[in-house]
Amino acid sequence: MELSPSEYVVKERIPANLFKSVEAVGGRLTITNERLLFTPHMINIQTEPIEINMADIVGVEKRNTMGLVPNGIKITNRYGSEFKFVVYKRAQLIELINQYRVYGMSPDSNKIL
Repeated sequence: MELSPSEYVVKERIPANLFKSVEAVGGRLTITNERLLFTPHMINIQTEPIEINMADIVGVEKRNTMGLVPNGIKITNRYGSEFKFVVYKRAQLIELINQYRVYGMSPDSNKIL
């Protein structure tokens, strides 16, 4: 993963599953100040990484896997695409994504840029 000159990693190696069609693709999330990146494990059928620009995210919300298990998030971009993930500690992850998609944060503090 290459970063732009103004980009920095906020959190990485977050275990996640991404629902793509009928497959729950296992992998890891990386959050930067500019993007959310999903890198699938090589053992999946679908191994194409997903990149979502923070500026394109219009919604991040909780969702229940199979309508019952409270461990999912849904990210919607301005083009109408939805990305459904299963993650651990979803409330903290939603808060983190919202901080960077809406406000942008300094790498050295919790101050808004």
